[in-house]
Amino acid sequence: MEYTTTQVVLKEKFLGHNAKNLSELDNTLNRYAREGWRLDFMTTTVAGNTGLGGGDRTVFTLVFVR
Repeated sequence: MEYTTTQVVLKEKFLGHNAKNLSELDNTLNRYAREGWRLDFMTTTVAGNTGLGGGDRTVFTLVFVR
């Protein structure tokens, strides 16, 4: 068995709770699936507002296995 990890950071809008780049998470999952990797587990961490005009950040740590 072989493992690999990656992180995807989703940025939240300043107002509201819709991720601006949710497609980045989809693209990452699909790219690894095409390469024969299977998502084993993931964790999330939320960082608060990162400054003027910035919203929260959600960091996904993805662990794949094949």
